[in-house]
Amino acid sequence: MKTTDQKIGANTINDGQHLLELAREWLKQGNAAVAFRLLNQALKLKETEENKILRGELSKEVGRVHMQTGQWDRAEDAYNQAKSLFLDSGNLRGAAESVRNLANMKFQMGQFSDSYSLCETAVEWATKSGDFQLRATILNTQGAIKSVEGKAQESIQVFQLCLSDFRRSGNKLRQAYILHNIGLAQTEIGKYSEAKASLEEALSLAYDNRDLTLVELCYQNMAKLYLLKGDLVAARSLVKSAREIAEMLKSPALDVDLDIVEATVSRRSGDFVATQRLLEKALDAARNNSLAQHEAEILYECGLTALEQGQGHVARTQLEAAVALFQRTGGGGLKKAVEKLKALDNSANNR
Repeated sequence: MKTTDQKIGANTINDGQHLLELAREWLKQGNAAVAFRLLNQALKLKETEENKILRGELSKEVGRVHMQTGQWDRAEDAYNQAKSLFLDSGNLRGAAESVRNLANMKFQMGQFSDSYSLCETAVEWATKSGDFQLRATILNTQGAIKSVEGKAQESIQVFQLCLSDFRRSGNKLRQAYILHNIGLAQTEIGKYSEAKASLEEALSLAYDNRDLTLVELCYQNMAKLYLLKGDLVAARSLVKSAREIAEMLKSPALDVDLDIVEATVSRRSGDFVATQRLLEKALDAARNNSLAQHEAEILYECGLTALEQGQGHVARTQLEAAVALFQRTGGGGLKKAVEKLKALDNSANNR
């Protein structure tokens, strides 16, 4: 029996659309090499030369391949080529998808201004094409940019527009994720009642759609919300519920997230022995799984723990390490870590 590679090499498939669909399936499985070979084979077909929309779809998927392999410049070239082919064909939906994908790549690279500008173009084209679900995915990226930039109120406004589009298109699972994001932003600016309502609605939809990852995230972030409100009993209960889900998901990142939340609950309860145990466990897991942003959060929490125990020198070391990691990874905790470090400096200077 011939292998997939042998079949491709023998050019036994000569239908461009079929090759495109096969490539997408291989990409879903994480096999960029086979997908790339299929796409290149399709691009060499005569029918592809005569069909700009098919060439646009193929170029868009080539961009995805290059994104997955970290070849940013080549991905950008492919997305721009796809955009041009779609525009030449009057296909605004395809052009909007191509620009959205390029915006998402810029977001991953930390080029938030460029990403936002691309999103504005993509939103315009998606609106003209009448595809509101596509527009919602673009608005989601814009909302995420506002969140990363620390503009929580603006992010809520964008996410609300996004939520409206997902409701219009009937996509309830995406509604759940956007409600979760809105809840996080509302928590950040102290709108706890609104945040609780958003997270509870997200949780209900997550259960309805059997999305255990989102169920766990909702429990986890509701626990953080109750922590901020000072209700440690409710926070512990929600952490316990999140743990039960996390055990089924077997995700190191989610496990570390929960260790951090539980450590914070223990610290706030005055149980520094449990806090230290949880933080050490979380730190080992974060380093073993290359979770740099999580590591920064853990070091920040270690700094707070040392500070509350009167260990100023240890606290400074941990907070400085947290700041350095937040700066490197672009984590959202940079501002709070810098402020805590400054407060520690001011306290030392006033002695």
